[in-house]
Formats: sequence, structure tokens, C-alpha cells
Amino acid sequence: MNRSFHYQQRGLTLIELIISISIMAISITAIISLFANNALNSSTPMVRQQAIFIANAYLEEIMLQAYNDPSSETGSCEESSRSLYDDVTDYDCVNDTNGAVDQNGNPIAGLGAYNVNVDVTTSNLNGALAQRIDVTVTHDSLDSINVKLTAFRTVY
Repeated sequence: MNRSFHYQQRGLTLIELIISISIMAISITAIISLFANNALNSSTPMVRQQAIFIANAYLEEIMLQAYNDPSSETGSCEESSRSLYDDVTDYDCVNDTNGAVDQNGNPIAGLGAYNVNVDVTTSNLNGALAQRIDVTVTHDSLDSINVKLTAFRTVY
């Protein structure tokens, strides 16, 4: 009785094993780099939202002031302190490059990386005299953060 046994090949060859490990390593590397990129940029929307809030707060403070200077001074930047600003044009000199500050000039905790610049220009809106107020907020470490809010203040 002559029996011949035929064995079927089972398992993987060394080449197949190396190729499958290489493909898995490339896939895992791509997935990890995607997660790392998301983790690095996850704070950007929060920083942008905070910049919008800061610009809105400055703009609201300015819009609550008188259109014309109630004192005898004319032009902008006459007052020595922001707490003395009494009309819209006084804010033309606001350039807070060391962080957002409150109306009294006190730094606001946690907002030192934000820079605020205010530009006030006289504009003509369909024959009506108005002050155009541009509030720009940037961030020290994120160049993509550049928020600009614009409003018009008229005599009413």
C-alpha cells in the first residue's frame, strides 16, 4: 500500500507577511498624523470665537458714546486715558498690542495674546454724515486669527 500524502500549503510566506505589515504601518501612520493635526487645530475655533467677543465688546463700548465731542476739544486722542473717552472719535487712537483691556485700561486676565486696533473715519452714507468704526482683533501665535467688525455711528 503506497499512500502519498499531499500537503496543502497553509499560512503565509515571509514576503506576504512583510508586505502586509508594511501596508498596516503606512495606514496607521496616516491615521495618527490625521489625529495629531486635528488635535493641533482644535483650539483655533475657540480662539476665533474669543476674538469675535473681544471685537464686539470694544465695538459696543464705542457705539454707546456720543457722536460729537461734548467737551470743547476737537479731533481724536485728546483724553489722556480711555476711561475719559466721551465720543466716538476718541477711540481712533486705541491700539492695544499687549492684550485686550477694559475701559479703565486694566488688562483682562487670559486675553494677553489678543491685539486690538480701532480705526474711526468719517464717512458719507447717502448724504448722511457718519463715523465708520473698524475694530480689528488679531492673535499673537495664530496668524489665521484676524477678526474685523465694522459699524457706522450717525447723529441721531
